[in-house]
Amino acid sequence: MSFFAQNATFSTGGDFEVADAGVYICRLKEVEPTKQPSFDDPNVQVDKFKWVFETNDNTDTKGNPFRFVKFTGTSYGNDKAALTILIDGMAGRRLTSDEFAALNLDNLKRANWRVMVDEGVSGKGNAINKILSVKPSKSGEPGGMVAVKPLPPAPKPPVEEDPLSSLEDPFATG
Repeated sequence: MSFFAQNATFSTGGDFEVADAGVYICRLKEVEPTKQPSFDDPNVQVDKFKWVFETNDNTDTKGNPFRFVKFTGTSYGNDKAALTILIDGMAGRRLTSDEFAALNLDNLKRANWRVMVDEGVSGKGNAINKILSVKPSKSGEPGGMVAVKPLPPAPKPPVEEDPLSSLEDPFATG
């Protein structure tokens, strides 16, 4: 029996496989209120939202849709708050307090979303997908992965000739 067979266990990291980095057309499956340990004090539980998106057409090796999860706080309005960044991306703009209060979760669940994900590693060392952004899907867009075009390389600044290079060195021996 091998060393690893005797001393280690195999973990798949969960029921969902990790998708390649890219943009996927998804549905919002659920938004669940949850509690997590506070970053400042792990003994204190803070309120969070767990946003779960599932791909429409892309599936893993078992035929299951890919699942992407994003945790946010419950406070909207601060420019750096994850909930504000997520909702602003989904709405395409900043909502007023009245618009935010009237936001209909069922409408969000019915829509298709362009979810940009990257591959990462959790704090526990498991491979995961990280949601980078969520935007409305364009009408008529297919339900699968959208090809992400790489950015063109940055142009190189022009190399200017040294204006003094054409002058003769008066101290040169010759």
